[in-house]
Order: sequence, then C-alpha cells, then structure tokens
Amino acid sequence: MTTSSKGRAPTSASADAAGLAATPGQLPVHDENDYARSRVPDSAKRGAGAILSVLVGFVTAFFFPLIGGLYLTQNGAAATWLGLIISFSVLIVLALIVSRTAAREGLTSELLTRGSGLGSVGSVLTTVIYAGTFVVYAGTEGQILASSIDLIWDLPDQIWYVVVGLVFLPMAWNGISAMTKILTWTVPVYFLLLVVAICIAWNRNDGMPSGMFTAMPEGAVGGVAGTVAVIAGLAGTVGINPFEAADYNRFIHAGQFRRKAAVTVVLPYVLLFFVAIPLGMYFTLITGSFTPSIYFVGLLGLLPGVALAWVSQIRVNLTNLHISSVTFTSGSEALGAHRLGRRLWLLFVTAASIALMWFDVLGNLSVFLEWTGIFLLAWVACVVADITVVRGRLKIVTGPVEYRSSHLRRYNAVGVTALLTGTTVASLVWLFATDPVLRGLSAYIGFVVAFAVHVTMAVVTKGRTYFADPLDARLAVNQARAAG
Repeated sequence: MTTSSKGRAPTSASADAAGLAATPGQLPVHDENDYARSRVPDSAKRGAGAILSVLVGFVTAFFFPLIGGLYLTQNGAAATWLGLIISFSVLIVLALIVSRTAAREGLTSELLTRGSGLGSVGSVLTTVIYAGTFVVYAGTEGQILASSIDLIWDLPDQIWYVVVGLVFLPMAWNGISAMTKILTWTVPVYFLLLVVAICIAWNRNDGMPSGMFTAMPEGAVGGVAGTVAVIAGLAGTVGINPFEAADYNRFIHAGQFRRKAAVTVVLPYVLLFFVAIPLGMYFTLITGSFTPSIYFVGLLGLLPGVALAWVSQIRVNLTNLHISSVTFTSGSEALGAHRLGRRLWLLFVTAASIALMWFDVLGNLSVFLEWTGIFLLAWVACVVADITVVRGRLKIVTGPVEYRSSHLRRYNAVGVTALLTGTTVASLVWLFATDPVLRGLSAYIGFVVAFAVHVTMAVVTKGRTYFADPLDARLAVNQARAAG
C-alpha cells in the first residue's frame, strides 16, 4: 500500500515490500541488491547468529590491534582504557537507537537518513562520505594484506594490490547470503591462530604483561589530555558504526530486536573495544611493536602469520565492500540512476580500493579519518535527534519512515542545515583550537550542535519540509488541523 495523495501513511513498515515475500512453502526471494532500495521483507529476515557472524568480521581487522598498541604508546595504558570505556558507552547508545529503528523499518542507513530530515537528494552527501569511508577502509586493509603476502612472494606492490583487490569480488558478489557462510567458516581458523599467538606471547613473557593497566611509555601524554586523544581518535569509529550496525540489524525481526540486541549490537562492540583493541596493547607490551603484520609473523612464523593476516582481512574487507556497494546503490536511486545495481557498484568499489592502494592510502590515513569522524558524528546526531525527539518525544512527524524519492522533498532544510552547521563548527574548532583537549573534543562539539539545530529546525518548520505533499497526514500540524 502506498501513501495516497492525501498523505496517508502505509499501514505496515513492510507493506511496500510485500510483493517480495515468499508464499508459504517457498524459499525467500533473493534480491541481488540486498534490499538496498526497499524495505527488507519478513521473508528475508535472519537470525541473530547470522548478523553476529557478519558484524564480528570487522572486529578481526588488524586496524584495531594496531590502534590499541599505538594509543598505549602515545597516551599510556590508563588513558587508553578510560578512552575506550567512554567511546564504547557513547557508541552503544547511538547504535541501539539507530539499529532498533532500522530493524523496525527494514531500511538501510541511507534510506533511513532520507526520511529522517535530509531529503532524497540531501542524503546523497552522507552516502558519499559513508560509503567512501568504507572504500578507504577496504584500500587500507587491502594494502596491509598485500604487504603480508609480499613477505612470502616478492613481487611489485602494484601487482599484489590488484590481486588483493580482485580476490574479494566473487566472495561479495552474492551479498549477505554468501558472506554469512564465508565469515562463519573462517571463524575457527582465525581464532585458532590468534589463540596460538596469544599463548606464545604469554609464555615468552612468563604471563600477562604487568603494564596492561598502568604502563606509561616514555613520551606518552596520559591524564585528561591522553584520554581525550583516544576519544578523538575513536570519533570516526563511534560515528560510523551505529550505521554499520543498522545496515545489518535491518535483517532482524522488529519484534525480536529487544531480546537479540545484546548479540547483534552490544556483543560485537564488546569484542571490538575490550578484546581486539586491548590485544594490541598486550602484544605491543610483549613484543615492543604495535604493528600486527610484524609481531604476528614474529610470534607464529612466516606462513602462519601471513595466514592469520589473510583470514583476518578477508573477514573485514567483505563487510567493507558490501556496505559501501549497498550504500552507493541506495544513493544512486535518489539521483535517478536505477540501473546502477549493487553488483555494478561492487565493481566500482573494488576498482577504487585498488586505486587507493596504488596511491598509498595507508600512509595518508590520519587526517582523512580525523575529519570523517567530525562529519559522521554530525550525521548520526541528525538521525538520532530525529528518531528520539522529532518523531519520539515531540511527534512532529509520525508513522513509518518515508524513503521513496517521489514522496520526499529533494532537500530537507531540517537535516541539511543541522549537518552542515555541526560539521562546520566542529571543523573550525579542529582547525583553529590551540588547546589539545578542546581540539580533541571537536567532533563531539559538532554532535551537540547538529543535534540542537536539527530539533530547532524541525520545531520552527513544523516538519513541513519532510514530505513532497505539504498536506501529508503524517505531519502533526496537519493532524491537528484535521482534528480541529
């Protein structure tokens, strides 16, 4: 059922996807785009185990042990732990809010953003940054993988970049169905090699490193400044992961989300913040290096160390490629490019990740990730403000989140103004603040500004910029008029 000219909302969050559902006795219909342009129908919903297996894929990235060792070296153990606890707490709150809505609506983060205050074309800006960030991650992880295989077979780096980029194509071609199987099969191999490395390091050190909670390397900052430095470094992770979690939790049945959220939202980030990152601290204290590709080869030997790198990077890069291709597919629809499906975007993303490797994305990552943290936190502030205040507390807009371009304004002043204001204010603080603590908190300052501006704009405009039809019945102002 579609929205009528009088603005009636659909009676069900999945009504417009009903035609995709399987009839009794049939297998669910597979959408090669993984429902990047529509709601996920009930027939395509999955169990918590399938979602967990995919989300745990990014936890195995070498990137996280690397930053664990790096934060320890730069800021000390105590500041690193405190920064992890604060960042984890903020991330979980944001991820639960956005993922719960995604499960209820069955929408990707891009489609959810359209109806949450940015409009059908206004959301394309967030699409480019969000999907582009995962392309950068894919190039970064691919470059790490290429450097590890080069230890066994010395070929020009550019050859390995192409090989590494192309090896993921057949694995990601069929979307989440095939990915779930691959990621599940690689779990035992990954954890076996990781446990062996942990045990070897443990024996070599005669137990747990004494400085896991107290180490203060020479030159480390420590204290409040050190804690803020860790929080600043994790701003991008806190900003992007609520949307990544939502993109997979849309496959969870809405009625089951509350009891499954501990597995599909909380557990992956517990493993990330309190296992993967601290493991980097553990290995750094024992080996003296914070680079996983170096210390894993030193602990396991050449072939097992490279094998661990491959298993790890296959798991994380599949999620990078899948999320970016799905997001570009959703965004292209808003611009009228309906023929650009997920598989075509997957080819584009693969080519882009290879190009980034050629231009040494790994060596130029820091500045990009710092600024994207500012943008991503401003974006999640807009969506969370819309879910919790505009729709939740104030009920300025009601009913299922509208995602269809024909039913939305191209640009919604509410979210676009909030996003640009929050990003601009945070960027100015980041660029010009001389106090390192203030500069480190710039992304969170932008979050607060974007949240406040989004709510203020929605109140001032009374939601009139949300829908193409100014008389849409989902607007509280029109409901009040009808009641009067």
